[in-house]
Amino acid sequence: MNHSAPPTIKPTFSERVPIKVIGREGILDPSAISAIILEHLGEIDEAGWHSKKKGEYVSYTFRVALPNEHAEEPLRKAIHALPGVVMQL
Repeated sequence: MNHSAPPTIKPTFSERVPIKVIGREGILDPSAISAIILEHLGEIDEAGWHSKKKGEYVSYTFRVALPNEHAEEPLRKAIHALPGVVMQL
């Protein structure tokens, strides 16, 4: 009996993922987030983004296509440096 290891599942790119950015309303600017996404990835999902407000916080969710496994980290670091960002999911 031949027991071979199960195949590993490797993500194929481009991977579409949501990027949710939560921050302080009136400080966090969705156009600045869009500009960073365009700078790093060259495009934003044609559906754009949506927002949700809760108290003094607002969240913006963008759907992006990552070209490779190394693209997400520098994108998230650049977004996190924006004024008003509290956290990302």
